[in-house]
Order: sequence, then C-alpha cells, then structure tokens
Amino acid sequence: MVSTGLLSFTILLLSSPNIGELPGVDLKGLDQTEISSLVSLLGQGACPCDPKLSIVQCIKGKNCENAVKLAVYGAAKFREGLSTDQVSEAVIRKYIEDYVRYQFDVSTSPRKGAKNPRVTIVEFADFECPHCALMGDILDQVVKKYPSDVAIVFKQFPLPHHTYALAASRAAIAAQRQGKFWEMHDLIFANQTKLSNDRLTEFAKELGLDLARFKSDLTDKKIEDQIRRDRQEAITAKISGTPAIYVNGRMFIEDKTPDKINAYVERLLKEKK
Repeated sequence: MVSTGLLSFTILLLSSPNIGELPGVDLKGLDQTEISSLVSLLGQGACPCDPKLSIVQCIKGKNCENAVKLAVYGAAKFREGLSTDQVSEAVIRKYIEDYVRYQFDVSTSPRKGAKNPRVTIVEFADFECPHCALMGDILDQVVKKYPSDVAIVFKQFPLPHHTYALAASRAAIAAQRQGKFWEMHDLIFANQTKLSNDRLTEFAKELGLDLARFKSDLTDKKIEDQIRRDRQEAITAKISGTPAIYVNGRMFIEDKTPDKINAYVERLLKEKK
C-alpha cells in the first residue's frame, strides 16, 4: 500500500469535481460507484501537463493527453476487478513512474560503480539506520551484477533522533577527502550500534588516514554545508525516512529487495537499448 507521505507527495489536494463524463475516457463496464471513485481520485491528482490544475480539469479542458491516459488506466484497473484502494495505488504508482523525476546535484557526492552508467541509483541514508546498513549490502550486489552499467551515489540524510548520525556523516565525508569514503561507510555501518566520536576517530586510524587532517575536516564548514545541501534535496523530494533510493531520477517505491531492484534495473537497461 502506498504510504500517506507518498500520497501527499504525488497528489495535490484540490476541490472535488462534480461527477460526470470524462471526455476521451471509455467508462464502459464501470458502475456509478466506480465512476464516482475514479473521478474523485483524478480530481485530487495534479495534472501532468499543468500541476496547477487537477487531472479531471485537464481532461475536461481537452488539453493534456497524459491526463487522459491516467484516466484510461484507472478505468481499466476497475474493469480488472480491483478495489477503489487498489486502483488508487495503481494510478499513483503509474503517475510516479511516468511523470515524476528528480534531478540531484551529485558533483560532490561519493559514487561507485560504472564510470559511464546507463543507470544511476541515488541513495539517501542515515548511518544509524539499520535498514540503511542492509540497503548498502543490497546496492553492492546490484553494482557487482551490472559493473559496466550501474553507478551508486550516496547522499547524506542524518536523522535528528539518531545521536551519532550527523557525526558519522561528517566522518564519512572527511574520509572521502582522503579517498576512503566507502571504506569508512562500511566500517560505520558494521559498527552502527556502537558509535561514538572516539570510535569514529579509531576508524580513521584503522583506515590509515592522516588523523590531523581528519580531525580538522570534521569541523570544516564546507562539510557541514555539503550535508545541509543533501538534506535539503531530501526534503524537497519529500523524503521522510531512510533509506530512500532514486533510479535515474525516479523514486523507487517497490519493496527494496535485490530481486525487485535488479528487475527494475533490467527494465531500464532494456528501455535504453
């Protein structure tokens, strides 16, 4: 089921329309309740062509083919026997898949994988988030499976309720400056339940970093600014929790399992061919 946060991300609440015909949309086979539900849903969704209008308004204005496609898709789902909630979820997923894209500044972000990727996965993560530790392992598997096609970009999103998440982000970027981001990334996640400022310094020593430089970098305002920029991008993308991943700018809303991610990457690679 799509979360409330995801729903608010993709759907702009506008005034509900009157029940009526949808020009260009075949409603044959739908009963009045299903038509009412479909029109209500489309009346709340922002039009792909003009987000100031609802999908219904664009359909009735006959000025957006993509709005009609969403309505046709929703009607088809009702004819398949799906419930109102299932149709709502399906339409929202299609909306995200087809019309929602994000561009992130990756110029200073650590990355690994293909040098010239056809698929780029941007991950927003918190170093004290247990699910993020698992996601790191999953994305490693994806890169190993597609070494010439997939790149992973890491974005910092330390959550305020985690005691050492921000300090860990600083330490990881300080290590990045000495070419050891991913090594520090792995050490932090492997010890995420036992973090402390002293432990982060021990990790730097274990990695053979220049400790004087490392400690100086921890308080560098540019590192704080980098974390702030990553966090602002996450907020703009309506991310409320971690891990969050975007594949070629598309928010990945399926279960974050190796099979699901690999299948999605396969699909994008076939599309690019």
